[in-house]
Amino acid sequence: MAGEFGRQRWSGAVREAFLRGVAAHGSVRRACRETGMSAPGAYYVRKRDPDFARLWDKAVARAGEARAAELAAAGEKAQRRDGMFGKYRKRHDGWTEIRTRIFLRALSETGCVRDACKRARISNVSAYRMRQRDPKFAEAWEKALDRAIPTLEQAAWERAVEGWDEVVWKDGVEVSRKRRFSDGLLKFLLERLASGAAVRPRHGASKKELVAFAEEAAKAAGGFFGSRAEPEDTDAVILRKLDMIDKARAREAADAAEAAAREAAALAEEDAEGDGDWDWEELPPRRPAVMPRITGCP
Repeated sequence: MAGEFGRQRWSGAVREAFLRGVAAHGSVRRACRETGMSAPGAYYVRKRDPDFARLWDKAVARAGEARAAELAAAGEKAQRRDGMFGKYRKRHDGWTEIRTRIFLRALSETGCVRDACKRARISNVSAYRMRQRDPKFAEAWEKALDRAIPTLEQAAWERAVEGWDEVVWKDGVEVSRKRRFSDGLLKFLLERLASGAAVRPRHGASKKELVAFAEEAAKAAGGFFGSRAEPEDTDAVILRKLDMIDKARAREAADAAEAAAREAAALAEEDAEGDGDWDWEELPPRRPAVMPRITGCP
């Protein structure tokens, strides 16, 4: 199929278009199809025109450099992707390239780790564990959350101003719909704007600032925000509770031993007082033991 130049001779415009095509994709046949010329004709002109051959070689070299740059960029991208998880073994049901892209994209859209894990079909525990292990993955995680913050702000504003429909059901049938608005969330947004405070936490904020911001926003929306406990914190709490239990048991044992000692001392004192007043002569005589009579013997 002839190109935009039709079946014309190798004029200057045709040669220029042909060289641009060769420099773009490095294919002579494709450049000939684009210019509507034949490949044998192109090689014939190259053989007869040294200047055209020299420009042809430059175009091929330029295409090779562009291709090499693309391969280098792809190699660097693959190296960054492969190095994201360090020396950890890759599993077909684990953090593959596709699953990682799905997770990060969902995280940038929703800002919710749980929803992103559901979309990527990975567990929350695995996501947080990989974030602690791999700094590159943690960095990509933070970037995804930064992109999600404007979306969350828009959703909060729509929920506070535009509201949402609440369906009223009766006996399994939809009776009516009510338009609900979050006055607490709207008040929170307006107060922060009036006070000059940021509607979202500043970039690079500390963990304490982020937690305080999340707690305030959740309280304004009528919810609750709880930070995820670290294993070290839970272990420390458990050890403190076990230590308290050991101390309580030790106190109980000491109290029991002290009570037993007091009781023994009281009994000993009573025995000591009773030994002096006892009259052995007034004791009744001891009856002899009566042996049972054995019958039925031959």
